[in-house]
Amino acid sequence: MLTNMSRSPRRKRPGHYHHGDLKQALIAEALKVIDEQGLAAVTTRALARRLGVSHAAPGHHFADREALLAEVATEGFRLFAAALEQAAWAESEPGERFVAIGRAYLRFAADHPSYFRVMFGRGFPKGYHPPDQFRRESNRAYAVLTGVVRDLALVLGGDATPIDELAFGAWSLVHGMAMLWIDGSATYAFAGRADFEATGERVVRRSIVGLGA
Repeated sequence: MLTNMSRSPRRKRPGHYHHGDLKQALIAEALKVIDEQGLAAVTTRALARRLGVSHAAPGHHFADREALLAEVATEGFRLFAAALEQAAWAESEPGERFVAIGRAYLRFAADHPSYFRVMFGRGFPKGYHPPDQFRRESNRAYAVLTGVVRDLALVLGGDATPIDELAFGAWSLVHGMAMLWIDGSATYAFAGRADFEATGERVVRRSIVGLGA
């Protein structure tokens, strides 16, 4: 007589995920979709289909598309802040720390364009208010820049321009270069990524003169 004990164990079908790892799988799959098809192609329904789960399954982790993208951005900022901190701590001289975080900024954007696009607001509706963790990680990254600019400005002297304005100017410079690269607008001007990064580093280094003007 057959019993439940004699039945072969059921196997999880390929593409299906345990409840515990579906959240991270959705984030990883969203990044793949952004890389392959662009940010507009990311929907929770499309991700569920790609992962082989029910359309309702993402709702256990994310209330909607914006919540999913906010989590992607939060994770991106966490990695980004760590990269900037590591670059800053590796140098002791303020000028070199400034160049180092500029270099780290450009490298992160080039290495993680999908993260970068979500981190800086693309895909969110106008007036969207991100969750607290999103803001904390974003502020953590910006605090690295502000701290380095403050130290450099103290060394250089210069005028009485507020540190926040100096930091914003430095951020605008390097962020503009990063976006031009990942959007493809500036790739024609360089022999390749190494050339872009080397040029970007020289631009950042020359901008130090402006901080001490």
